[in-house]
Amino acid sequence: MFGIEKAALYEAIKGAPEILFVCGSGNESNDADFSEYIPASFELPNLVTVGAVDIEGRRTSFTTEGKSVDFFANGHEILSYVPGGDKLRISGTSMASPQVANLAAKMVAVNPGLEPVGIVQLIRQGAGPSPEDPSVLLIDPKRTLVMVQRPEK
Repeated sequence: MFGIEKAALYEAIKGAPEILFVCGSGNESNDADFSEYIPASFELPNLVTVGAVDIEGRRTSFTTEGKSVDFFANGHEILSYVPGGDKLRISGTSMASPQVANLAAKMVAVNPGLEPVGIVQLIRQGAGPSPEDPSVLLIDPKRTLVMVQRPEK
C-alpha cells in the first residue's frame, strides 16, 4: 500500500507543474530520503521541502534532514493559534514550512508571472548559510523579495 500511495502522490505533484508544493521535512531527526518520507523525500522542481532551525539559525534537535531538504526556516517555538482561539508556542517543520509558503505567496503577489521553478530558484538565490552551520541554507525573505521585481509593461 505504501508504494501505491507514494507513486500516486509523486505522479500527482509531478503532474501539476504550475503549482508549488511546500512540505515540512519531518520531526524525527533522521534522513527524509532514507526513511522515504512522502512527499518530503521527493525531488521535483515544483516541490520544496523545509527543515527547521531555531531563531539563531541552528538546526533543531528534531528536524529531519537529507538531500531532498531544500531550505530551512525557523520552526522552534512559533506562536500559533490552536482551536478555540488560544495561542501556544509550537515547534516542528510544520511551523517552518509555512514561512516558505508565505514567502512564495509574497513573491507571486509582487510578480504574478512567476512559476514554481522560478520561485524556487529565487528563494535559493536569496537564501544564505546559517552562521551556526554553513550546510544549512536559510531562507531570507527580505533579500529574496528585493530580487523579485514586477515586470515592466
